[in-house]
Amino acid sequence: MNVLIINPPCENTIPEYADSQGRGYLEPSEYGVFPPLGALYVLSHAEARLPEHRYFFLDCPSERISHQDLRRVVSRIQPHLVGISSYTISIIDALRVADTIRETSPGAHVCLGGPHPTAYPHEAASLPGVDSIIAGEGEQAFTRLVEHLAEGRDFSEIECLYTRHTIEQRQGVDSGSCGRFLSRPALKFGYVEDLDELPPPNREHISHTTHYSIVGAGRKLATMLSSRGCPYNCTFCDNPYRQYRDRDMDAVISEIRDCIANGYREIHFYDELFNITDEKLLDFSRALLKENIDITWDFRGRVDALTHESLALARRAGLRMISLGVETGSDEGLGRLRKGFDVAQVEQAFEWCRRLGIKTVAYFMIGLPHERSKKDVRDSVDFLIRLDPDYAMISILNLYPHTALTHEAMERGLLPRNYWEDFARAPDTTFKVPHWNEFLSTGDLVELHRESYRRFYLRAPYVLRSVYSIRSAHEFMSKIRGVLKLLR
Repeated sequence: MNVLIINPPCENTIPEYADSQGRGYLEPSEYGVFPPLGALYVLSHAEARLPEHRYFFLDCPSERISHQDLRRVVSRIQPHLVGISSYTISIIDALRVADTIRETSPGAHVCLGGPHPTAYPHEAASLPGVDSIIAGEGEQAFTRLVEHLAEGRDFSEIECLYTRHTIEQRQGVDSGSCGRFLSRPALKFGYVEDLDELPPPNREHISHTTHYSIVGAGRKLATMLSSRGCPYNCTFCDNPYRQYRDRDMDAVISEIRDCIANGYREIHFYDELFNITDEKLLDFSRALLKENIDITWDFRGRVDALTHESLALARRAGLRMISLGVETGSDEGLGRLRKGFDVAQVEQAFEWCRRLGIKTVAYFMIGLPHERSKKDVRDSVDFLIRLDPDYAMISILNLYPHTALTHEAMERGLLPRNYWEDFARAPDTTFKVPHWNEFLSTGDLVELHRESYRRFYLRAPYVLRSVYSIRSAHEFMSKIRGVLKLLR
């Protein structure tokens, strides 16, 4: 049986920060091209358990496969089972892929996975061209689907897999305490509790593609997970699973060795939260030093789980950069977002990194509920400028499905109650990602977004320091592209 997983083209993604003409400004997709690690895990799990089948993986964004190109590629593969990775804001592209499968391989089973069917299982199961959906992490359910289809067995009782016919019948199953979502159907969602049961992603499927980060050191980047889940309760976050699950350190080191053997020298840890504790960072750094592993690496983490000791050891072990969720420049704002730390801790963490030569990325947002005027937004950005990270990634607060802030916006009448559900049920390109518009219009926020980026990056001292710090052709070209985007 031919099994294909597709990461769809990005031709109809809904802009998250659209102006009145629907155009986005410095959207998240412009920060780099990253491997679709979740989808690759799903394929690799099935491949390891059921090696008698033929497996194919298409990462359309990095392979530059358009919807028109996809028709030709799928016709050549002739798949029997197709898994499509999907996010809610890119569901239109996923449905176009499903249409292509129907036209080129009409007998193929189409399974929709990823964050979208996890957020909206009922709506996703009823979408045209979709035979089944997987809610939650898909490794185990997708492997069982491969097995059942190959043997001609009934797949309707596979746990966490649903069709438009079975999802209503299986409603009411206790979903346990796994959910962060404030409201969703009582269905069983799939999550892998022991990550060490999963084989590492088979990067042979993406060895011919190029992945990079705009803030990375080079153009050959591997992404990796040392954990899944996040136990925190940030009010803007739509991560559905709180349980933090760590991988065995030996398994992580072994995967790093495999990456090095395949020519990777830069590893970006894509964990939702890498440094769950200070001890995690210390243990990992000690393991790298003990094994004499020479790599450049970075991670996403929290400021309140950093110490000078752990940062110093990590720097010795090759840590190049940390991406930290700063979000806003006041204790009032941090409290509103339930971040669990204060401005003083933010400043201390960035000062330690600066002193140790560790580059920093500050994730920052504007348009938060406590910002009642343009001045409030500018005052918050003033803090970001004083903080002076090496890079800032600024976004407008998006009211994502099932988050505490989205729920509050609906309760206060700032957003229709079925805003996201209506889109999930009938996706169309006119949809706009909602923002908190109690005090500032979306037009105001888009203008402030542009202004904030320019204020941060076009400062003379920053420009001079940035030019002086360039260490590679990739960094040079990334900075040139960034400046051109800022000036457009």
